[in-house]
Amino acid sequence: MRLLTALFTVAIATPCVLAQTPATSTATPASVSPDTRAAVSKLIGEVMVNGKAYDYDRHLADNIGPRLTGSDNYVHAVSWAQDEFKSLGLKNIHTESFTMPTLWEPETPAVGNIIEPRNQPLHIFSAGWSPSTPAEGITGKVVYISQVLPIEKLQAAKDKITGNIVLFDSASFGEHPAIGDELKAITLLNTFAPKAVLLTGSANGTQNADSISFNGVMATFPAAQIGLEDELLIKRLLDEGPVTVHFSFKNRVRPATEVQNVIAEIPGREEPNSIVIVGAHLDSWHPGTGAQDNGTGVATVLEVARAVQALGRPPRRTMRFILFGGEEQGLVGSNSYSKKHAADMASIDAVLISDTGAQPSKGWYLMGRADEKQALTNIEPLLAGLGSDGTNADTEFLFETDHAGFDVAGVPTLVLWNGVDKYFKLHHQASDTFDSVVQADLTQGVATTAATAYAIADSAQPFAPHDTPAEVEDMLKKANEYDNYKALKAAGFVP
Repeated sequence: MRLLTALFTVAIATPCVLAQTPATSTATPASVSPDTRAAVSKLIGEVMVNGKAYDYDRHLADNIGPRLTGSDNYVHAVSWAQDEFKSLGLKNIHTESFTMPTLWEPETPAVGNIIEPRNQPLHIFSAGWSPSTPAEGITGKVVYISQVLPIEKLQAAKDKITGNIVLFDSASFGEHPAIGDELKAITLLNTFAPKAVLLTGSANGTQNADSISFNGVMATFPAAQIGLEDELLIKRLLDEGPVTVHFSFKNRVRPATEVQNVIAEIPGREEPNSIVIVGAHLDSWHPGTGAQDNGTGVATVLEVARAVQALGRPPRRTMRFILFGGEEQGLVGSNSYSKKHAADMASIDAVLISDTGAQPSKGWYLMGRADEKQALTNIEPLLAGLGSDGTNADTEFLFETDHAGFDVAGVPTLVLWNGVDKYFKLHHQASDTFDSVVQADLTQGVATTAATAYAIADSAQPFAPHDTPAEVEDMLKKANEYDNYKALKAAGFVP
């Protein structure tokens, strides 16, 4: 989650809350039948009493570990997930491949120093999908770019950037920079041939792993992340004169590789060709073990599958469970799936994604679809006892997790709405380990997902209308996101 921080690590650390989109439909929401209500009650009880989500997450985080896309651990996780689905008796268990342009893993720790005006060790890490430095490392003068946007400011700094080590921080981009503008900045920066780029992370000694490229494509220059206090020191020293730094690291880079999404189903008893997807991303960053981002989501998908299967009453529609890869590099796995299955989008009734950690769930993000608030009206009473019967019209995560490729195709999507204040203090960091997961909170979020997904899948009526391309465009414009969408689409970030 929060993959767009990959642009410049803290450039968009503060979420941007955008406008609510007016409803596009006034259709009466489907009522929940007594049989569905009874089944949902049993389902919630099954999750609460016999739930295995905590165990799933513990095994994934502790026994498999961090899961950089395409790494050995990721491949292990794919096999493990398939075995778990098989043990549950699900159907149509298979993998679908997508292409990662390159695979990347750190091979040696990064080391670095300020060498002018005095020697000072740096707390430094390689950014994701950065090439290795030369064996002797990189030495150069640091140039701080205080203002990148509007793009003309970056253009004016071309002569300062070329051949130097460039430092960016959150102040360089200003408050709430548009995603599209950041994309343009990265594209332009690549034409300026900096010797290297330094990004700002969290406190010294704390890696907040991210990358400065998209879709698994290697950066064209070495990119490193330094601690916040190191960055502030460099900026103060620059006020007094030149600053020269030296750093080195070696990364393992492998060529284009086929990587797998994992898919399994519980066929619908009456409308098997109508699909409700429950999904999450299987990959993670490497400093910690990915227990929150997104082990909790993976555990949710597996546990919803287990609980529905244990219920012994398949819903009216097919429930499809998908674990996507490459999310952290730009939604690569889910976008590949959306493109490959473009002709099938009309058959997907809804997509539910879990990728916000395991703080207590409050309900669902509507992701620009305010008509979904109406569609959830009769489902919300089923969630009231869990305390998760709310909806959130904010679009702060509109392009930030695996719903996006479905959302822009007009498919109704929901993303689990959790508190994220604790989550964003540890995700992508060494502290993202199983110790941070609270079993009761995870279980409550799983029960919310299971109840909502089953109620949608068992309904006699479709969940919500599919938006036409014109309606999608209208939604994006009303959310002030259309220009960003066009830039992201041009970059292959969304279908």
